[in-house]
Amino acid sequence: MTSPTATPDKRIMLRVHGAGLLGLGMFDAYVFIVPLWAVMIGANATEVGILVGARSLLPGLFTIHGGVLMDRFGPRGVMTVFILLIMALVPLYSFLPSFVPLLALQLVLGLAMTLQWVGAQTMIAQLSKGETTYLGHFTFAARIGTFIAPLIFGLLWDLTSPRVCFIAVSVWGAILLLLILGIPTTPEARAKAPVRLRWSDLIPRFADYRDTLALLAIPAIAITISTCFLRNTTSAMQGSIYVVYLKDIGLTGTVIGLLFSAIEGASGLGALIAGRVTRRFAPMTTLIAVTAIAIALMAITPLLGGVVALLIVAQLGRGIAQGIHQPVTFSIQTLAVPPHRQGSAIALRVTANRVSSLIIPPIMGIIADVWGVGSSFLILGTMLVGLCFVLWLVASRITPPPPP
Repeated sequence: MTSPTATPDKRIMLRVHGAGLLGLGMFDAYVFIVPLWAVMIGANATEVGILVGARSLLPGLFTIHGGVLMDRFGPRGVMTVFILLIMALVPLYSFLPSFVPLLALQLVLGLAMTLQWVGAQTMIAQLSKGETTYLGHFTFAARIGTFIAPLIFGLLWDLTSPRVCFIAVSVWGAILLLLILGIPTTPEARAKAPVRLRWSDLIPRFADYRDTLALLAIPAIAITISTCFLRNTTSAMQGSIYVVYLKDIGLTGTVIGLLFSAIEGASGLGALIAGRVTRRFAPMTTLIAVTAIAIALMAITPLLGGVVALLIVAQLGRGIAQGIHQPVTFSIQTLAVPPHRQGSAIALRVTANRVSSLIIPPIMGIIADVWGVGSSFLILGTMLVGLCFVLWLVASRITPPPPP
């Protein structure tokens, strides 16, 4: 799905693509090393699931508020605040090797990591105006970040120490901060009358949540949010019980990092072909199909026998599916809402993702402790693929709007 638009300034687009690369890369580095640290200090599968899920609690509650602030004041300022918070707090992980303080850090940093990434997505949504090709390029750039981050941090984990890994996340954040400070505001934002931030603006408002949730009345938004929730379950699995499973079968941090990088590299390729795919298949059908494929490829992990080559193939297939999913979702949602609601729409989508990340890891951790780690993949995967089929039945009954 595409929409004709004027060509954005290439220098600005390059900086925004860099923000996507560094922003999502930093998020994945954080997601990668925290469960490894939890396993190292003796956490069981349930505790790992709780820690991983905790990072999505505050985003599930406040990402909508963050998106509204970005619509009101611009994404750059909001991103700056949360990147500084990340830089200050991430190194504390290695100084607090027990469950309760780690849980507190997960709560705060989960929100900070989420909102800096929402800011990058808001920037590209404002600049691209729904053009799938530009959104695909942004996704590709972001996937370069998530491709190199696990490799870098896997090597750092094996060759240095956890403390060095956490400090490296702060350094990564400092580079991101320098980049976004060089991104100017959009012409539309400059044309608006300046709005002064007040302390009352920092308090979430019921009306903002009401208005944002009202976007679900738009069929395109409702379906895409549902597919995002289901697709994100695979990322929630990968950031929690998947790491536990790979450690249990004896894989090193470097090999685990390679598996994480494989999916991210493939996601970048999937993003590049998303525009072509939507010219051949209906966007909604594409979203649901690639979601089901991604879930199925994660669910079969214990059936692959711990063979690294097969694990890589599964990650590559899942990566292509997820890479197609993201820019198509961006395009549908960007075209479905006006420019001044882009931050809210992105925040709504990210909220669904965070709710998924909040509930899936603890559920998988409990299933793993009761029925075994391998069984948890198969049990949850079967349920989620079934939900994809139900969503397809619902989507097939909705008449798509005429093209603009």
